Amino acid sequence: MKQILLNLSGHAAVITEPLLNGAYRSKRRVHPLLKTAAMLMPLLLLAAEGRAQSAVDGFDPGADRNVKALAVQPDGKIIVGGTFSSLGGGGTGTTTRKRIGRLNSDGTLDTNFNPGANDIVDALAVQGDGKIVVGGFFTTLGGGGTIVRNHIGRVNSDGTLDTSFDPGANAEITCVALQADGKILVGGSFTTLGGGGTGTIVRNRIARLNPDGTLDTGFNPGANDRISAIALQSDGKILVGGNFTTLGGGGTGTVARSCIGRLNPDGTIDTAFNPGATGRGTEAQDSTIFAIVVQADGKIVIGGELTAVGGGTGTAFARSQIARVNADGTVDSFDPGASNDVKGLAVQPDGKILVVGDFTKLGGGGTGVISRNLIGRLNLDGTVDAFNPGANNPAMICVAVQADGKVVVGGTCSTLGGGGSGIYTRHFIGRLYPDGSLDTDFDPGANNSVRAVARQADGKVIVGGDFTTLWGGGIGTVTRNRLARINPDGTLDDAFDPGANGEVNALAIQADGKILVAGNFTTLGDGGTGTTLRNHLGRLNPDGTLDISFTRGANRAVLALALQADGKILIGGDFTKLAGSPAIARSRIARFNADGTADISFDPGANRTVRSLAVQLDGKILVGGDFTALGGGGTGTTTRKRIGRLNPDGTLDITFNPGAGGSVRALALQPDGEILAGGDFTTLGGSARNFIGRLNPDGTLDTTFNPGANFSVLSLALQTDGKILVAGSFTTLGGGGTAQRNFIGRLNPDGTLDASFDPGANVTVRALAVETDGKILAGGDFTTLGGGGAGTTPRNFIGRLTNPNPASQELTVDTSGTTINWLRSSASPEVDRVTFELSTDGINYTALADPTRVPGGWQLTGQSLPTQENIFVRARGFYSTGESDGSGSIIESVRNAFISPP
Repeated sequence: MKQILLNLSGHAAVITEPLLNGAYRSKRRVHPLLKTAAMLMPLLLLAAEGRAQSAVDGFDPGADRNVKALAVQPDGKIIVGGTFSSLGGGGTGTTTRKRIGRLNSDGTLDTNFNPGANDIVDALAVQGDGKIVVGGFFTTLGGGGTIVRNHIGRVNSDGTLDTSFDPGANAEITCVALQADGKILVGGSFTTLGGGGTGTIVRNRIARLNPDGTLDTGFNPGANDRISAIALQSDGKILVGGNFTTLGGGGTGTVARSCIGRLNPDGTIDTAFNPGATGRGTEAQDSTIFAIVVQADGKIVIGGELTAVGGGTGTAFARSQIARVNADGTVDSFDPGASNDVKGLAVQPDGKILVVGDFTKLGGGGTGVISRNLIGRLNLDGTVDAFNPGANNPAMICVAVQADGKVVVGGTCSTLGGGGSGIYTRHFIGRLYPDGSLDTDFDPGANNSVRAVARQADGKVIVGGDFTTLWGGGIGTVTRNRLARINPDGTLDDAFDPGANGEVNALAIQADGKILVAGNFTTLGDGGTGTTLRNHLGRLNPDGTLDISFTRGANRAVLALALQADGKILIGGDFTKLAGSPAIARSRIARFNADGTADISFDPGANRTVRSLAVQLDGKILVGGDFTALGGGGTGTTTRKRIGRLNPDGTLDITFNPGAGGSVRALALQPDGEILAGGDFTTLGGSARNFIGRLNPDGTLDTTFNPGANFSVLSLALQTDGKILVAGSFTTLGGGGTAQRNFIGRLNPDGTLDASFDPGANVTVRALAVETDGKILAGGDFTTLGGGGAGTTPRNFIGRLTNPNPASQELTVDTSGTTINWLRSSASPEVDRVTFELSTDGINYTALADPTRVPGGWQLTGQSLPTQENIFVRARGFYSTGESDGSGSIIESVRNAFISPP
């Protein structure tokens, strides 16, 4: 039977290593598709209670002292442990939380969780049932820190103490790891553990508890000095690191092992594994090894105060603070080096390795040659990644990867992000985007309407509209004519400045990173207001330069864009000809080949403006707009009132004819095939529907769905939990259009109003896009956004909203290398189409077959993936939102896997 090792750090339900000094999450594997959704839903619902949506969307909880441990729950909430006495609210924390607290996924304090401890919390582990194992230096835990618990305890998911769990220890517990069978591994400085009080049974620095807290009497390896790190392999073997020189055999350990060893699942020493390590630690609290993580290929990365590795049974190799050993214990050639201690490690799903500590240089061998202050990231081969947030002294202690790819860090620093030693104030805790930029408030600002927002695969956002300045505060101080690109933290991408001389209405990101731009301009590219003739349509290279190979345009405005799976490009608008020599007659709708040439075979025609386009999985094309005739060429020969559907070849789908009583301006495809429509209509499918409605796949009206609005719906966006974001010119939405919602709201899957979501804006919201973390990008005509009512936070024409629900996703490969699953839930953006790709170097990818929808996500079966080497699987999701469906975005996830042959 084949075996697969996956690095699963950062995923909502599966973790395979401690994050640092016991910061650890459950190793349970919840893989069946429906089981995942069922188990997470109660926690996800709890996460949403009682919190409003804010345009102040940055993550800045703040604490007044050190953060030493982090653990991310399946619902996206973050458990925090350390030496602090206040946490949450920004600055140095505004609310009393004694050494342990919990943050909501948006960084606000979970006010319902307050167990408290009287001294340091070093270790956290979230069980599959939601209970949290806590280890540290404390002697009281729970009840605000008033109940005796010596160095170890367990709290329920609501923060109350689990009174049934009281093993007790006589000294500090620094690390905790959860086995798949529910047993609990603990390490530290203790010499007695179990039986309550300060522990009544001799256990030297390492022990295992049964799920009920009683001691596993059959497990007693022993060590003669501090244990600081425990990591579990997929085969059940247990990696142990610290400052010991003997490990295993009971007592204080009888087998020579220098700072690192491996135990069999029964606690006996693995005699075949003996790399050995030496370090420079001289104080009692020092440990040669602070952190251990296991890669997908079974190799083991260690960090600490290392000076050499490999002297256990062979030659010692110089290694500065970080090293990697093979699964058999031999030393790997990996040698990045760091200038000072490595205190925490985490392996991302894509195989990259996050490193935190008190170093100022990392990578390049020796003691590191590349400037990286306290935090950095290594590629699989040990080279330094571009990720460079920076933080100030003295140290970063712990790191955790969220399911959405963001990175949470904690330590003793007060500045973080922006490179160098950090330029943003963040007291002891902060969160980074995958590119290393800080999760901070998004407020670029513009001087006029934003009509399209399209997210790139790397998290950067292309914006288009009527603006001529953007970013720098207020209405923007930097010239950007109708096109700009914004980094994930809201700063301007200085290198991107194509420019256009007229309004940009629609954007779409292609799989190759090129950017389609449509609107009412006649010049595009090369800065200013554009210097090259491009009539209403053009394409940019990923760097923002003009794609000179794409020259066809249109004689009037292009309002809508849609990308097909085969790379062909659909456009809709007011045009009657495609520009070029010779001009080609096309009435309001046309298709281009991927190379920019006109698809001569496609000529459905419409008699009035086409405002929205959407491509179904079966290749059929939904069309919305002002027209009353569609299909058959020319200006359309068949009556279709504002909505119709074309076959993939452009002929009219004669089975689909719902009709609308006014313009259809937005379309969205649900996973079940149902079709959401928004616009200016008051009837749809032959029945009264005010500005929003839903059609069955055959075009008949979904009579159960009737939220209603009092004015135009211009934009629709779907979450993977089925909720529907709605934006436009309305001020009431839901309940037949009776509930106040100023220009933006959210519906439940059944069309009832989501009462928990009411950000508000003061003027029309035109564009929406959901990001991978669930945050909601909004563009339009507004100057205030978020906080309810008509919006309370100044945001000029563009802003981003917090989401009360976290976004969860997991990309996996099965043990045989035949099946790939991409499961996505809660506030993640719903996607219309997915591709899976394979790489052996993490850079160059080739397409696999198209996946199919399954409950909770997408699946590809029947594969034969390469064995006995590191491989990378990339999933990409394509989705369109915004006015005229003109915000075409991409999200992606990468999984590093290693499949062993039979």
